[in-house]
Amino acid sequence: MRWSLRLHVTVVLLLAGLAACLVAGVLWLLLGRPPLPVAGPLKPGEVYDGIKIALAIVAGTGGAVALVVGYRRQYLTEVSETREHERAFTDRFGAAAEQLGADQPAARMAGAYAMARLADAWNQERQTCIDVLCGYLRMPFAPDPPAGEQAFADWRREREVRKTVLRLIAAHLRDGSTESWQGCDLDFTGAVFDEADFRGARFTGGEILFINAVFVGHGRDQVVFDEVEFAEGSHVYFRLAEFRGGHIRFDRATFSGGWVTFDHARFTGARVNFRDAAFTAGEVRFEGAEFTDGLVDFTGSAFTGADVNFGERHLATLHSAVPAARFTGGTVDLSRSAAFVRSPRFGLRTIPEGLLLPPGTGISDLS
Repeated sequence: MRWSLRLHVTVVLLLAGLAACLVAGVLWLLLGRPPLPVAGPLKPGEVYDGIKIALAIVAGTGGAVALVVGYRRQYLTEVSETREHERAFTDRFGAAAEQLGADQPAARMAGAYAMARLADAWNQERQTCIDVLCGYLRMPFAPDPPAGEQAFADWRREREVRKTVLRLIAAHLRDGSTESWQGCDLDFTGAVFDEADFRGARFTGGEILFINAVFVGHGRDQVVFDEVEFAEGSHVYFRLAEFRGGHIRFDRATFSGGWVTFDHARFTGARVNFRDAAFTAGEVRFEGAEFTDGLVDFTGSAFTGADVNFGERHLATLHSAVPAARFTGGTVDLSRSAAFVRSPRFGLRTIPEGLLLPPGTGISDLS
């Protein structure tokens, strides 16, 4: 509740009077309770002393009022500046959002840069700015180039805008970024990724959603998670994602904590590499994943601590079970893994045709 100036001054004067009375009382007690002089004719010196005391009280009262007025002026100035500051951020947010919705690709690209700069400067609403950028990537986008010259040109322009948004997000997830977005939520639900470079990013917290995302490439190495760290505190969902084509790389990635799930993901044509990846802590789940084409390659990977599970998992508290991964044509190659200090779990009774294990390793060793 904001006080009026009159109420402020009244309260200060009352407090000042109370303080003066308390000080006078304490001094009287400390001086041994001396007798107060009996009223009588005042001497000229006493009159002058009284005048001095009265003037001092008036001056003190005026000083207190001046302090109150000064404080109020400073307070109102700061409130006004804060409002102007917030209004400037709000105006920038509206302008950037409007650019992201523009018809021209160049304007949308400028809007992406403007929104990223605003996220860096506006700590209070950083997550909101990031949500807008992620929301742009969730907008419908054809995973394959359309027929027709004009449609193809429009598709390529939009693809460049989306690549720009992804570059801005990925740059803020790497160590050394001027303003880090590590630990923020990222919602890519249903987004299409045909080219993205998350190389060196660190997922250190928050909810990272690739649910129902489509990974499709038109060449090699379109989607790169090389040297990414999935650290403790992060929750990364590739649930129901489809790895449809091209190369998706997790080479030298480190799974050092947190929770990463590929449950019910569909590997239907892409080559997904986990070469030289280190599974040292946390959980990586492939329950219910479907391997119908393509290759998941774990060459050189080290399983030294993380819980990597392809098998059926019962959830007693929910009275349900997550089914085991299905191998109906795709290949999961673990035959050249570097270390099996802690083996992945498959929970299968027989080795499916598409599951390649290290020499001398049976399915019972991975159950």
